[in-house]
Amino acid sequence: MVSDASKKREAQKKAAAAAKRGGKSKAAVMKAAAAATATPPESNDVDELTNGVGDIQLSDRTCTGVLCSHPLSRDIRIESLSLTFHGHDLIVDSELELNYGRRYGLLGLNGCGKSTLLSAIGCRELPIPDHMDIFHLTREIEASDMSSLQAVISCDEERFRLEKEVEVLAAQDDGGGEQLERIYERLEALDASTAEKRAAEILFGLGFNKKMQEQKHEIFPVDGG
Repeated sequence: MVSDASKKREAQKKAAAAAKRGGKSKAAVMKAAAAATATPPESNDVDELTNGVGDIQLSDRTCTGVLCSHPLSRDIRIESLSLTFHGHDLIVDSELELNYGRRYGLLGLNGCGKSTLLSAIGCRELPIPDHMDIFHLTREIEASDMSSLQAVISCDEERFRLEKEVEVLAAQDDGGGEQLERIYERLEALDASTAEKRAAEILFGLGFNKKMQEQKHEIFPVDGG
């Protein structure tokens, strides 16, 4: 069987010979050779079959579960919960229960699937009722010289911004006037005086004792989950 390369060389020779006899340009010769060696188009059936194949993407995350709580309830109870990431089972046939008014912390080693589970919840890949709002914030804490307690307090960006505005307004000749009063009202609503206490309570609930709260938070690697 004659190879494709041999066919191309033969076609180029014939085109060159024809060009020599007819006085064609080099560009015309190359065009004729390309036309002679071009691969014929496939049938329409093949085109239709392959159309859009590049758009197919396999999901990295697979999540299944059954909502067992009432669809209008404020509580969530999901049974037969399974979570797979890149083919690896992270959660298998488990139960997830979240009760209204409660706060939950998700603890586990880095890479065990905390962020993956939160992403599945945030993307509503679990059967969560539509009347429930979900806000999923993905943010990693960068390593620094701050203690774990200071790191939690520093997340209260609005309070820090308002306290800086208070300093600026208080230095003015009129003492800030009504604007300063409004900021103080907002700070009171945020309960700024108990920020450190509330931060300590949060860390204690996550398993941080007093000594751990005072250590640099870079000692405790924390991922986006």
